[in-house]
Amino acid sequence: MAKTKKLAFICYPGQETFIEPIVREYEKRPQYQVHRYYTDQQADVIAAVKWADILWLEWANQLTAVATQVYEIKSKSVIVRLHSYEALSSLPTRVNWKVVDYLVFVAPHIRDIVKMQIHDIEKQVCTKIIPNGLDIDNIPKNKVFNMYDIAYVCNLSLKKEPAMMLQIMAELVKFNPAFHLHSAGGWQDKGCEIYMKHMAKEMGIEENITYYGFVENMETFWPGKGILLSTSFHEGHPCNIMEGMARGLRPVIHNFIGAKGLYQEKYLFNTVVDAINMITEWSATTPDEKDYRKYVIDRGWTKKSMMASISKLIRLCGKKA
Repeated sequence: MAKTKKLAFICYPGQETFIEPIVREYEKRPQYQVHRYYTDQQADVIAAVKWADILWLEWANQLTAVATQVYEIKSKSVIVRLHSYEALSSLPTRVNWKVVDYLVFVAPHIRDIVKMQIHDIEKQVCTKIIPNGLDIDNIPKNKVFNMYDIAYVCNLSLKKEPAMMLQIMAELVKFNPAFHLHSAGGWQDKGCEIYMKHMAKEMGIEENITYYGFVENMETFWPGKGILLSTSFHEGHPCNIMEGMARGLRPVIHNFIGAKGLYQEKYLFNTVVDAINMITEWSATTPDEKDYRKYVIDRGWTKKSMMASISKLIRLCGKKA
């Protein structure tokens, strides 16, 4: 009988949203012993490195930098997945890429951004592109679409450009007071919260925006919404947009760097005027919900496709371990 491989997943606590579905899948596989190390303690990281045959380091952050400096990691198989925010920081430069077997990016443009500061990253480590994937079978399409109800799904920070959302909403309400924006996500910046609520009042649109905060069960949030608005200036492979499209919402996406590689140009806007025109034109028609869901599936943005790619990498690592 083949020996089971020890597979450790290392991640900061509170940042395990993306990795937890993968961990649960591997817990079902008898050929692996799986341990979670959701920790911010260096001693736990060292213990994980010493215990495991294969290490999955989620996010190319300080925790990953610490792990790649542990002496024993040289004899281990190592995968690092870099999502988005790390690419805009110096964090990737602190990682010892010589001990990493595979660096996984969620989108090609994130690799390009990392290469701006680590020009030879593809010589230091083998890189792979594996997009995020939705559990599409458990994400139903909306039965009803109100094209005046706009979903805005993200934790609110300056990176998400929520001030642009206010400008868009102010003009939409002038066009038709029925427009209402529904924001699901917590505030990550107190100054941002104060400004947003102040400006909404000054613009006279505070009654047209509802802040739900963190939504525990998003199944209660999505029904009835017809449009998904994203104003972020930087994204990797955003799950909020994917899920909105899978549910049949029309996407209205700010043209962040890399967006054209992910979405059709008809879904993208450069200016506030562009976004307003898209939304007002679409508000008079029924969404092509099947097309949006099909787009997600055809691009391979499903959990099944993602797991197939991840499983291949871990199998390759298992042969080395």
